[in-house]
Amino acid sequence: MSRRGWLLMVLFVVAVAMGISVWKHRPKDRGGSADNGRSDYVLTDFEAIVLDKQGRESFTLQAPKLTRSPGDQTMTIQTPVFFIPVAPAEGQVPTREAGWEVRSNTGWVSADGDELRLIGAVDARTASGAERRVTINTDRMNVFPLTNRATAPGTVTVVQPGSILRGQGMDARLDTKRVRFSSNVKARYVPSSSVPSP
Repeated sequence: MSRRGWLLMVLFVVAVAMGISVWKHRPKDRGGSADNGRSDYVLTDFEAIVLDKQGRESFTLQAPKLTRSPGDQTMTIQTPVFFIPVAPAEGQVPTREAGWEVRSNTGWVSADGDELRLIGAVDARTASGAERRVTINTDRMNVFPLTNRATAPGTVTVVQPGSILRGQGMDARLDTKRVRFSSNVKARYVPSSSVPSP
């Protein structure tokens, strides 16, 4: 065999050896874990209107940052402000002016937009156009905008005209502003002029 033939054979063997080495040291397939910790999109300094199945406003969200999980399609939000419309009277169309404004340190929205989870310094108050002003303060709250319902497992303070209520475990109707506590209820009745402004 000529010198050139030997050289080609050596180069071929080296190339095969390098290919085998690269194949053995390739990164292991982690079974789709590339999605872990990653979002399929991020929004910053935004306002989004979420509609229900009838095409009406379910809620509006303002926040400095939102990330959406590609796996379960839920959304995590920093310092969200939710505007939840309710009907000013039975049979009327829900409006933001008669609804609620809800703030918290962090928020979470289900994939279908039918559940909002608010965590840390939750402040829910009726909009300025509401006939009866009510403020609800707690540490954690779940809001179900399609059914006008809100729940909270911990201690909740409700300020409304003529009274300040505090209790454990809240179940509230956002449209009628009726609040029920499961335990440890304390009420302080005060003249409307003495109730802290919401």
